[in-house]
Amino acid sequence: MNWEAMAAVGELAGALAVIVTLIYLSLQLRQNTRASRLAAVQTASENSSRFSELIAVNPEIGELVWRGLREPESLDPVETRRFIAALNVFMRREAVSFYLYKEGVMPDELWAARLGSLRGNLNQPGVRLFLETSGNSLPADFRELLLQTTAEPSTMSDTARRIFGARDDGRPGA
Repeated sequence: MNWEAMAAVGELAGALAVIVTLIYLSLQLRQNTRASRLAAVQTASENSSRFSELIAVNPEIGELVWRGLREPESLDPVETRRFIAALNVFMRREAVSFYLYKEGVMPDELWAARLGSLRGNLNQPGVRLFLETSGNSLPADFRELLLQTTAEPSTMSDTARRIFGARDDGRPGA
């Protein structure tokens, strides 16, 4: 075998090594991207759950949030500020989920479930108050989604309406 043939074999072996390395790196990158996306969705879901947990385990905050949603006019100025602050926490967490959905990170079916939950609860007078007073602090595209959603009929079930004291149009129950 002459030197030229050995050089050609060496170049071929080097090229194959580069191709194998690129395939391996591509697979690793794909796995890392998938893991990062799953972690982001998991974190967004946990953040939303933390808000629900907060109002479930703290009766004072829970009562404030539910009363603020249904009858914001019944809140005194201090309660109104606390209600707006609590709703701001919730809305910012949902804005992150919306952003993940828009970026293709959150699966369609998971976002559809979140949006269904929002549609059931956003048609309350307290959300309208929040959007009027603090809506501009949210990203414009998410705020537009909220405004559009509050204009639609609630998807809240009859059972949920009875539990939460809401009417079909989202106004407080009698």
